[in-house]
Amino acid sequence: MQSFDGQPTSAGSVSESASRRHERVVERLLRLQRITAALAGARTLTEIASTIIDQGMPALDAEVGVVAILSADGASLRNLGFKGVPVDTEEAWAEYPVDSPVPVAEAARTGAPIIVPTREERNARYPVLARVHGVEHGGAVAAFPLVLESRTVGSLGFCFPAARAFDDDDYAFVLSIAQQCALAVERVRWHEVAEQEIAHRRASEEALRARERELTALVAELRQTQEALREADRRKDDFLAMLAHELRNPLAPLLNAVELIKAAGPPTPIVERARTIMDRQIGHMSRLVDDLLDISRISRGKITLSIERVDLVELARATALDYRSLLDARGVRFELALPPAPVWLQADPTRLAQAIGNLLQNANKFTDDGGSVRLSIAPSHPARGVVSVEVADTGIGMEPAVLERIFEPFAQADQSLARSRGGLGLGLALVKGVVELHGGSVRAASAGLGRGAAITITLPLGAAAARAADARRAADAQRAAASASARRILIIEDNVDAADSLRMLLERRGHAVSVAHSGDDGVAAARMAPPDVILCDIGLPGAMNGYGVARLLRAESAMRRTLLVALTGYGQDDDRKLARAAGFDAHLTKPVAQAMLERLLAELAPLPESA
Repeated sequence: MQSFDGQPTSAGSVSESASRRHERVVERLLRLQRITAALAGARTLTEIASTIIDQGMPALDAEVGVVAILSADGASLRNLGFKGVPVDTEEAWAEYPVDSPVPVAEAARTGAPIIVPTREERNARYPVLARVHGVEHGGAVAAFPLVLESRTVGSLGFCFPAARAFDDDDYAFVLSIAQQCALAVERVRWHEVAEQEIAHRRASEEALRARERELTALVAELRQTQEALREADRRKDDFLAMLAHELRNPLAPLLNAVELIKAAGPPTPIVERARTIMDRQIGHMSRLVDDLLDISRISRGKITLSIERVDLVELARATALDYRSLLDARGVRFELALPPAPVWLQADPTRLAQAIGNLLQNANKFTDDGGSVRLSIAPSHPARGVVSVEVADTGIGMEPAVLERIFEPFAQADQSLARSRGGLGLGLALVKGVVELHGGSVRAASAGLGRGAAITITLPLGAAAARAADARRAADAQRAAASASARRILIIEDNVDAADSLRMLLERRGHAVSVAHSGDDGVAAARMAPPDVILCDIGLPGAMNGYGVARLLRAESAMRRTLLVALTGYGQDDDRKLARAAGFDAHLTKPVAQAMLERLLAELAPLPESA
């Protein structure tokens, strides 16, 4: 028998060769089983590489083994395992470009197996390997790509100590472990991605839970803050109410005293000047107190408008009449430009007059002596359904920064250290609040410092039906006739000055007046001689306050026709409701102008039987 090279051979040598091949095939099948079992439990890429190298090198009689994986962008290879070389070589070739002149890189780059059977051919094709420590003295090399569904994910390679030719068994074995390696690499990569996603989700969930805890704590903190703000607001309102009460109590007798001086007869020039000063300053103080409370009520939405049909022209004319004397006294020229025909609105006349009055007061405050103020009503615009009221002055003017915040509470146009213009900065804030309650708007304009200012309020027009002027005159005449009748009046007031000054004023008007300084004394006086009118303070000393007086007297039949008027320094909406619930017919806030009190008596108080 002859061999393939023509040399004679024996049947025994052929049998021996077949036996060795059979043993090698069985060994490699066992190693493939070990590789399959090991890769099934591998959790990292390093474990995969170690399994391939540890089982592949002895099966192929290789002296160097390497497994490399492509980067995400395919630009480089990273060695997962490199066995059979010195540590220095392993570190130097830990990562390298995919276009490096080595078999493992070429297999990954081309996606095709690389087999070089001799060292001479290897060094000629890959001269760099002749200089790689641990590889330079070897022989054949083989590198196979790690391919998964036509996609290369890396490569593996083996270096052999001498020249050798790869037979079909060698090729099939390396191809098999390369395929298993590629599958394992992909599985681990997906597992890592899944673990990263799970970790990311857990981190996100924990971040969400932490955020929820933060939000829960923030909500609790906000609720505490809101509760604290509500409590602070309540305390502020209580303080303002008490402050107003304490300020109004001394104002009431002062105003009464001024009225008494006025009614006493022709005064000397000095007395008249003193009375004028007192009258003006009492009015100023009263406005400050009212403004403090009104701005608080507007901000809390506790002002209720008493809407009725109002002639804006007549209301502006009457308001201007009230303020003309202030302007004339300082030599400020006052111009009134009103349309000849009525302009009808649905509005609260008291609040609207307050808004226009505040604009005139503001113009008076910031216009120097000798300047001018103009109150005008622009022609109504039926198509737009609005009408504009403007108060313009030649005063100190405003900078743009002041214009932006002039309607905020406590905003000041006069920023000088002297603050010679005075005021709390509430007047225009009240104007804005009142106008917006009517569905209107307000704006301010100024050409700059020293060039005056103009403030315009715009209001929606109401029904055009006019009230009959003769009906108003008849009603006024009826009230005037009624006010001429004297009434029996009981004053229940613990402030002696306030009670005595009010008594003297009413007596000068022809009324019969008696005074009590406590709730108990007032009830006793009313029972002894039921009056037509009771003017009762709320904050009375002792066990019975003004509410108690009203409730007690309202339960008695003899007092059913008696007009009960709360005369107090407490002037908030809640105070009015309490007064109404206790049985009072009306609520007046101190200090009360004599004209207002007489108007109330004329409108509400029953006429004595003798009248």
